[in-house]
Amino acid sequence: MNNALTQYSEESYIFFSIGTYNYAFSAKYVLDIMQLVELEYPESMPDFIAGLLEYNNKMIKIIDIRSILKLEATNYSLNSKIVITKTNNDIFGILIDDVKEIRRINTLSLNNPPYDTKQSFLEAIFTEKDFSATVINLEHIEEAINSSDFTPADINKSSSLLLPKDISSKEKLHRRRLHYARKMRGVAYEIIKSQDTYITFYLKKHICCVKILHVAGFYKFANVKLTKVPCTPDFIMGIVSIKGRYITVIDLLKYTENKTSEITKDTSIIVIEYEDYQLGIITDAIGETIDMDENLLKKKEDYKPSCLNEYVMGEKLYLILDIKRLFGDEKLYVS
Repeated sequence: MNNALTQYSEESYIFFSIGTYNYAFSAKYVLDIMQLVELEYPESMPDFIAGLLEYNNKMIKIIDIRSILKLEATNYSLNSKIVITKTNNDIFGILIDDVKEIRRINTLSLNNPPYDTKQSFLEAIFTEKDFSATVINLEHIEEAINSSDFTPADINKSSSLLLPKDISSKEKLHRRRLHYARKMRGVAYEIIKSQDTYITFYLKKHICCVKILHVAGFYKFANVKLTKVPCTPDFIMGIVSIKGRYITVIDLLKYTENKTSEITKDTSIIVIEYEDYQLGIITDAIGETIDMDENLLKKKEDYKPSCLNEYVMGEKLYLILDIKRLFGDEKLYVS
């Protein structure tokens, strides 16, 4: 795929497992990663649909991707995960066994498969030392699940039958769903214990975090065309056009500490999404994903009010992005 490229480049990918196989796709599609929860199955649906889930007030399909990829059908467990993805035209969930990591990789390590993939779900093969993963084309997956002729599920083949069915597991899945529904409705953390997945990024020596739920994509600064806008605050770098949408890009370090970020080969833009708005922030580099139990986070009360709030977990200091405070500042928007 990218062996023809002579210039070094990096992109963020999510790596996950299905049975004994490793797969990956671009992390720009990831909206959320959650534990398996109770799903709705109101009527007979195509075999590849394991059920429906209400996500941000919208009912979305949860896909058994093994059915799409023609892999052996095996039962899911309470440890299974759902990756909520957003393509150009749709939002849907993918059932997987486990998430290995989200990290930036050298795209030169993506290899062309030895056959034509224009009509395939396979996009490339990633290899690194003793590890390999198949990179799937999520846009082709989306086309397949939305263009498939409706065929009522064979009662013996429905993906919904692969979900845990014993009483104890069903009760736990139900509790998880209630927990998730309360989180989505903004119930305080004191009421329900929660662990959320965050993406880390770097500003100078600071380790910053943002909930993966709010991340709409990652882009290398060198690969986007930034258009300067006159008569705007100096922390506004300009606007970029991404997938037909114009997005304001800010220097977050300049915005919070009045220090200008140094642009390097690792400089990236994270597109943050909140309600109907998107905003790009300049970062020194993208880090890893981490799970944070918010009941274990201790806020440093002496830190000055900011959209980056200081928290300590264990012995590590993190700056967690306050999405509401950031998006509430009218100075960020270019009209």
